[in-house]
Amino acid sequence: MHTHEFTFVLASKPTGEELDVLFEIGGGDATPETTGGGTSWLHFDREADSLAAALVSALGTVERAGLQVVAVRSDDLVTLRELAQRTSRSYESVRLLAAGKRGPGGFQAPLSTDGWTLYSWAQVRPWFARHYPTRMQDRDELTFEHDRVIAAADHLVRARAILRGDDTVTQLAKLLAVA
Repeated sequence: MHTHEFTFVLASKPTGEELDVLFEIGGGDATPETTGGGTSWLHFDREADSLAAALVSALGTVERAGLQVVAVRSDDLVTLRELAQRTSRSYESVRLLAAGKRGPGGFQAPLSTDGWTLYSWAQVRPWFARHYPTRMQDRDELTFEHDRVIAAADHLVRARAILRGDDTVTQLAKLLAVA
């Protein structure tokens, strides 16, 4: 068993009664926080065999307490500037790699192109590791695996929140089985 750290984003600020229930039913490893902007989080230090098992276990506990999780806090969405920082490259170098004007090609497509161009670090990072491994040698593989699982969990939790109460979630769950 290992202790896994992660943070859930809640739909609303939990009441004192909801937090009491959470702690009574096994959520004593959660630390609640509400930001000045009104966002409420539950930080977890959950023991489990894997990060995925810890996330599923904690989500069940939170939902049994009557709270709604709308996201898993993640640093996955990044701009080209953030990619440049994380890979120790210049912004211009990363911009040219992303545009296919330099390097081996095959750079991951952005997730968003309206306004800000955003990329998934979990998707772009393997490309950098494959094509520019010397730039990635000082990066911790366990941190990358953690970030990858957190990013995937965030997407899945957001999808659940969007489709809550809709049979579509059952149908779309089959997408996971296609791989």
